[in-house]
Amino acid sequence: MKKILLSVLFLFLLITTTAMAHPPAEVTAQFDLEKSILAVEIAHNVGGGSNSHYIGEITIRLNGKEVIVQKTTRQISDTQTFLYFMPAVEAGDEIGIVAICNVGGQGNIQIIAENKDGN
Repeated sequence: MKKILLSVLFLFLLITTTAMAHPPAEVTAQFDLEKSILAVEIAHNVGGGSNSHYIGEITIRLNGKEVIVQKTTRQISDTQTFLYFMPAVEAGDEIGIVAICNVGGQGNIQIIAENKDGN
């Protein structure tokens, strides 16, 4: 009987934790070639600040190569902006961003670095 009760409790906790997990609602990014700054905005609705449900990792790839990994331990609002100085980026380079929720789910985006005139 104890095993059944513990199994049911474990299953319930697993289901409720998984149900709370969700990927970021939106990941957007812009790269300023003149300043070499990547601005990443992540919308992840967790009801404001949270120490238990948050974007736990952000990975930046430049032309397919992992160049930045930032780990976080909390979320201060439902939308957060992260800035990265990336002096090696040139016009035409591909930048990939992956934002991973610590409970489960991820969002990603790919952009091409362009001059302000679109080249």
